[in-house]
Order: sequence, then C-alpha cells, then structure tokens
Amino acid sequence: MKRWLVLITIPLLLLDCSNKKKGLLLLPFLGLGDGSTATQAEAANTGNGTFTVVGLETTDPGQITAPSETTPTDGSTNGGEQTTTTPTPAPEVASPAPTTPSEPTNPEPVVTTPTPAPVVTTPTPAPTTVNNETTTVVVDQTNGGNFNFETNITVPVTVTVGNESGPVANAPVTVTETTTTGQPNVVGVGTTDSNGSVTIPISVPPTVTTVEISVIGVNPTTGEVVELTGTAPVQQPANGGSGSSSGTVVVAPVINVDTTNFQPVNGCVQAVDTDCDGIANIYDEFPEDPSLATTARSGRYTIAFEDMYPSAGDADLNDHSTIFTTEMDKTPANKVKVIRGTYTHVAKGAGYNHELRLSLNVSTNATVQVSYVDGSGKPWSGCASAPKYTANATGDCTGGSLTSAQLKRGILLLPSSDKTLFGSKNAPAAGTTFTINNFVRGVTANVTITFEEPVDLNATKNLVGGHLNYFLAFNQKTDGVFRQIYRPGFFTDSKGKDSFIDKNGFPWAIIVPGIFNHPTEGADIRKPSTSGYIFFNSWMNSNGVAHKDWYLNVDQIPAPNRPSYVVRVSDFYVDNGFSAYLIKAVQKNALEVSASLIVIGAALGFLMKKRLGKQQAA
Repeated sequence: MKRWLVLITIPLLLLDCSNKKKGLLLLPFLGLGDGSTATQAEAANTGNGTFTVVGLETTDPGQITAPSETTPTDGSTNGGEQTTTTPTPAPEVASPAPTTPSEPTNPEPVVTTPTPAPVVTTPTPAPTTVNNETTTVVVDQTNGGNFNFETNITVPVTVTVGNESGPVANAPVTVTETTTTGQPNVVGVGTTDSNGSVTIPISVPPTVTTVEISVIGVNPTTGEVVELTGTAPVQQPANGGSGSSSGTVVVAPVINVDTTNFQPVNGCVQAVDTDCDGIANIYDEFPEDPSLATTARSGRYTIAFEDMYPSAGDADLNDHSTIFTTEMDKTPANKVKVIRGTYTHVAKGAGYNHELRLSLNVSTNATVQVSYVDGSGKPWSGCASAPKYTANATGDCTGGSLTSAQLKRGILLLPSSDKTLFGSKNAPAAGTTFTINNFVRGVTANVTITFEEPVDLNATKNLVGGHLNYFLAFNQKTDGVFRQIYRPGFFTDSKGKDSFIDKNGFPWAIIVPGIFNHPTEGADIRKPSTSGYIFFNSWMNSNGVAHKDWYLNVDQIPAPNRPSYVVRVSDFYVDNGFSAYLIKAVQKNALEVSASLIVIGAALGFLMKKRLGKQQAA
C-alpha cells in the first residue's frame, strides 16, 4: 500500500510544487501557461531606482473609467479614445436612360468611377513611460539609543506617483522581496493618497538589501492594465562605497515616480482583480475574497533566552530555544485577521523550567486553536499535566475563545520545558561529544489565532523588529509571582531604559534568522574564545550596523585540545511530516519510483507535443 501511495503522490507533488504568481512550475516550459507573469518577474529585476512598465492584460476599455475628456481648439479629441473616420458610401453606377421600341438605339453604357473610400485612421497608442528618482535617508535602528538586538530591519518605504496632470491618487502599491524564499513575498501594501503618496512600513531579514515595488494602473489610450515595477534599496554600505568593512546602514527609500499616460484603475477590472479589493490577482493570496489580500510569511527563525534574569548569568543564550515560523493573513488595509505559527522546542540549557507564551495587546477577541506533536510527528497530550507559570491564563493547552484581556495575559505556545524536551537539554558542556544521536527534537506546537475583527498590530506595540511579543515565564518567583522575561523593545523602566537589557547592554532574549546554533553550556556568547561567535560583539557594539550576519560566522576550526563551542542544531534539525516519509519511501522503493518518473515524463512529453501541434496549426 505504501508503495502505491508513493507512486500516486509523486505526480501530485509535481503539480503542487507551484507558485501562485508564476503558475505551475513545469507549465511555462511545456507551453501550457500564459507566461505573462514570468515575464513580469524578469522585467522587474532592473536594479535600484529603475522602473519598467509591464502590461498585465489587454482589457476592454469599457471596463475602465477614463479621465474626463476635453475638446482641443483644433477640433480633434483626446482622452485616450481611438479615432476612426466613417467612410463615405461609394457612388452607384448610373443606369442608362430607358428607351422606347419605336426609337431603337445602341447607346454605350455610362460608367461612373467610384470615389475611393476614405482610409480608416487609428492613432498609434501612446506608451506608458516613467521617470523615477529614488532618494534615501539613513534610519536609526537603535530605538533612541537602546539597541533592540533585532536581526530584522524595519523601515518605511515611501512611494509618490504623479502623471502629466499631477498626483495620481488611489493607485495600489505593493512591496515585495524575493531574497528569503526565492519567490515574491509581500511585505507591505498601501494606496496612494490625494498627494499621490503612500508610506508602507516593512520588516525584512538582514539578508534583504533591496525590495521590489509594484504600482498598478491603466494606460487610458489603450485600455490596457499596466504595472510599474522597480526596486529600491533598504540597506547600503555604511561609508557609501562597495565592500565596506563597516557593514551596512538601513535606509528609508523615497521613490518618486513620474509617469505619462498612466492613471489609477478607476473602478474594478475583474480581469486583474477578481474580488475588486484593490489588490491585483498576481499579489492577492485570496483573489476571490475581498476581505483578505495577502499572507505575510516570516520564514524560519529561532528565539533564544537567557533565564538568569535579572542577572546576565552565563550569557550563553541556550536556556530556552525554539525554532518557529509565522504567517499572517492580512486585509487590503494591511490589518491582520489570522496568525498561524509553528513552534518547536530545541534547547533547555538550564535548571529552571519555562513556558513560552505570546502576548497580544489588541482591542478585539479571538479564537485560538492549538495542537501538539512530539519529536516524531505523533500527537502529544502532555500539555494538560505540565505545570503552568502564568496565573489565571485561559485556553492553556486547549485554545478556545479568548477576550482581549486574556490575549494580553498570554497565549500558551509551549508548556513547561521539562516536559517538552523529554528530560533532555541539547546543551552539552564545551568539548563534549554531541552527535545527531544525542540531539532530541522537542514538542512542536501548531497555533492558529483568528481575530473577530482585523487588527492593526502597529497600533499598540505588538511587533518589534517584525516579530511578535513572545515571552518566557519560569518556575522562579519574585514577591510570590513567577518571573517573566521579554525581548528588548517592549518595556522600559521609569527612566526610559529598556527593562530587558542589563546594565552592560546585554539582552535576556534574542531572535536569530534561520536555525540558530546556540552556544554550548556556559559559553558566553560575548566572548569569541568561549562561544566561537567572533562577530557578535562587533554587531552589538555597532548597534547592528556591522556584521548583521554574525550568526553565520562561527570559529569552528578543528584543532587539538580545542573544544566545540556550539551545538550544530542546523545539522540535526530535520522537518517532520509527509515529506520526510516520502524521502524514506523513495529510497525504499527506488525501482517503482523510477518507473513512475518514466511514465510521468512520457505523459508530460505527450502534452507538450500536443500543445506545440496546436500552436503550429493556429
């Protein structure tokens, strides 16, 4: 049975490996896709500050509300309508005059040469053209002097659009990046105001140096919906030169786009915006649902805590470590309707026990769904019996309907860490032999939060550095209350100092892109000689300007008497789920898989031949 499951699944996976904006992965090569969006993506890669025009689809001009027309003094018309001249009917051939029998004659027929019909003249449609000027302003990422230890960069992107008549209002603008996943990931949307301007706040990983800009409108001359596409920098070398040893600085781009023959789509053109929500189908994750527009995907990150608060302890940032990803379904107004998250516990280098929670300061209620699986992907039911360290919390382990006050108190993501890592720590002492056989994959929580009403997570401080307000509660009390640890950026004391950065400027929590290879037990991450992270201090002391990729640089050169400084979680961590089963099944059933691939290849070849034949016939 498993063999047949594998054989059936392979072609399904081939069909499923698709991208909504580009069509099925294989179809453009087979001639089965329209190829239009692929061309668009290629045209958009034009470098910083360069804009191109991409025709999305030739539409019926009647679908577009054209601008008001004026009558020029020379009598011609404008406003984008094609002009035709109605031909004058050709004169008829004159018939000879009638004759009587008494007067026989043989008159020659008179033929009148018809006047040639006037030629229909169609003016050449004026192309859409753009001129663009991009300016940048260096952005202070230190929160007024307190470095938040965020690896993400958060920056506003401002786009101003104008045409020959002045500002272009109501033009939808989309900001995307392709560095994280290789595919367009929408990081912000907005609509230009009466001044033709919109400012869109975005948060992207440090690997992203440029973002892509899209403005949807119409060429009123042709009735064709067009897209202005280009890129803008969000980081640049700190000293303005290439290869700067000082790293990069974050910049806020201001993109001024001057156009001719371009206007917003006044009204809905369902050919490019099926649900008429102002977000073109190529960027709309929900093209038939006007209440939702895009899904913001975080990619994979690790949140790591030091639990000796209010002391820095050994500063090894391995006391509680969790790998997570999130998705947020957003409305066309950029509000969040649904949050989905997956959280896997991978380290407990401490004697304390902890629980990971999420606090949301919103003005609406929400429905929370939560489920757990163990390290092998099987359902896990140990949450109910685990100790709880946050008082009066509703929905622990089971989810349910939570009020705004209960959401703020904290949604339980992972219960007590002595249960979720099954007695292991994944934090050996430096020099200890630690292999994949020693690594224990902890419990994974799958959480879905659906708000009754969409919320603006920026209205109250729910996001810092693009990440939500996760906190750690643990089994130590101060004045009879269990302690809690938050990331920098969320709370300040009476003097305005960040409450969760110690007197030496070190945090008790940090979020790192990807799978973080945390230090071994007792290895202070600030000391390269004991942690191996040779650029952490440079990154910290420069307020994040230098060595944003510090977490990728570990001094791990093998040498006699040299201990191993980090736990290679990235070498041990493997995604669970059906893909892992399929890989194992393919290895076990190599012969059957090979045969199925041959059949699939033959079928695809037949489809391609048939399609090409139709194209030639046409």
